[in-house]
Amino acid sequence: MDAANFPRQGGGDGGYYNYPVVRRPVWTWEVPAYFWLGGMAAGAYVTAALAQNFGSADDRRVAAGGYYVAAAALVPCAPLLIADLGRPDRFYHMLRIFKPLSPMNLGAWTLTALTPIAFARAASHAASTGLLRGPLGTLARLVPTRLAELAGVVLGLTLAGYSGVLLAATNIPLWAKSKLLGGLFMASGLASGSAAVTLQAAWRGAPDGSLHRLAMVESAASAGEMAILTGYLLQSGKTARPLTSGRLRAPFWLGAVGAGTLLPLLVHRMAGRRQGRPLRILSSAAALCTIAGSLALRWTIFEAGKVSSEDQAASFELSSE
Repeated sequence: MDAANFPRQGGGDGGYYNYPVVRRPVWTWEVPAYFWLGGMAAGAYVTAALAQNFGSADDRRVAAGGYYVAAAALVPCAPLLIADLGRPDRFYHMLRIFKPLSPMNLGAWTLTALTPIAFARAASHAASTGLLRGPLGTLARLVPTRLAELAGVVLGLTLAGYSGVLLAATNIPLWAKSKLLGGLFMASGLASGSAAVTLQAAWRGAPDGSLHRLAMVESAASAGEMAILTGYLLQSGKTARPLTSGRLRAPFWLGAVGAGTLLPLLVHRMAGRRQGRPLRILSSAAALCTIAGSLALRWTIFEAGKVSSEDQAASFELSSE
């Protein structure tokens, strides 16, 4: 018998004897960690590629560190995904077929394709600067950089956004109510990735002009994230209560919203006329907040989804729609 046909107890909007009508997600911490690292890797790669094609000479030199950030962030992604699947062969079996309409299958393929491209582009940059020498350096110089950048941007945007689409494809009310979750995760990934590029650039003593332009990219992504998050909450309505109230309200409002978007925007505005060491300090502080806020956003939405699975009224409303 379908759960929607069970007799409802205790009023018109109750469920069957207070039993949840959908199964609580069994995913563990590896999933939000993978989403966060994958989004940051994608954002760092996209930022570096944009700088290489549209930035000044200083921008290209400074932002190229984003290739290293992307490669480093991608290293734990496959192990985290495999750990959540339980057995390594399950990851392999997902690659036996290609189903672009399946978010999980598309994500596995995207991760598999982007990882070697990111490592190849990072090796190519290392070879061009003399950091990588010998036979490996000679081989790395053969990488078609423009093709790697174009493919990496497309795959990176897919990796950053597919995780939200994957959650939205479930029957968990908080995840499925709004169709903006994929865009939200993509904007958050671009913000955290550009922040990671800004952070390494500030530590390396990048020119003031390049830091200001990186701050503009990060601020634009954060503003987009804030706008999409507002739309996501409005579309979700009462379904978003596990996220905006209860035990998760503090990490969401203070971490994801306050420290992750509003505070970096304010700090970058303060740093707009600064130069030298004060600019590097403010840029680093804003970048760290953005990166931490990106993790808080994914973790709170992930945990709130588990609570949302026990909301009978939200489940019945979602099924009726």
